[in-house]
Amino acid sequence: MNLRQSGLSRFTTLTVVVAMVLLGMTGVASAKTSRATPAKCIKHPQAKKCQSAGGGATGSGGALPQIQVLVSPNPLVETGQSQIHAIIQVETQPSFAGDEVTIQSSQLLASCAPNSVQFVTNQRGAGPGFFSNSITVALDNDGNVTVALYANDCAPGTSVIEADLDVAPFLTALTTLTALPPQVTPEGLTGVPNNEVETGDTTNISSPSGDSDVYAVFYVETSPVYAEQTAKIFSPQLEARCIEGYWWQGGNGGSVTSEPTGIINPNGPASILDDDGNAVFVFFGASCAAGDSQIIAEVEAGTHPTYIFDYTILPPAPTI
Repeated sequence: MNLRQSGLSRFTTLTVVVAMVLLGMTGVASAKTSRATPAKCIKHPQAKKCQSAGGGATGSGGALPQIQVLVSPNPLVETGQSQIHAIIQVETQPSFAGDEVTIQSSQLLASCAPNSVQFVTNQRGAGPGFFSNSITVALDNDGNVTVALYANDCAPGTSVIEADLDVAPFLTALTTLTALPPQVTPEGLTGVPNNEVETGDTTNISSPSGDSDVYAVFYVETSPVYAEQTAKIFSPQLEARCIEGYWWQGGNGGSVTSEPTGIINPNGPASILDDDGNAVFVFFGASCAAGDSQIIAEVEAGTHPTYIFDYTILPPAPTI
């Protein structure tokens, strides 16, 4: 009897030990999983599993956020006279379709020249509309809206950008834009936000939310030996995709080219390269077909360096 009880006792003890070991292993696995999530979300912030991990999202726990605001590029390098050119995307749940959102940044207003911070929208199909200090725009049927951001003479640093839903439940999303001082950067041509989801899906460019609108910023970066020379950009493919018109604006005092408004520069939009060999161009398009477009930029001096970038447009769709 004692022997049987002793054996049962040893078996029970062994069972408890094994269970504790397995529980410890489960805890380690869970810890590894939780530690891996932030790193994965840094590389893939748009992934649904990462939506509650940052990027200015309003949400808690593992639930998807109801609203978030993103800015591209971020960080950005100022060009010309410490200019900022960026794209701001506000993404909400589709249930907020048609509601208005106000976008603003008191910190950016304090960091830049007076009255130089402008938010730009292509909504209502009348060409880009410029709004100083803040802007109120309508969410499309998927709960999304995009605007461009311009600012001049900005001190380098960080600025919080705020997006506020103007109706109940009056949600707010925040993100931080980091502006770096003008500097020499690696040569090339880049466009943001790439793989952009168009905003406005009402099949009417005069609607409050627009119709398959595209907002993009393209950065031309070349050798500083070409400082003060002219850089040009063109993309027949991208322009042809936007059947209700397009609008190019060169930064640093650059020229405008648009169609069908009649502001035509036969040589394409141009900008002056700053002292670090950098220039920036902003593109707006209305009623644009989704797909890939080749963007070409060239320097009008020396050996005429030419740069090519493949830019992708995605159709309107929910993003949260």
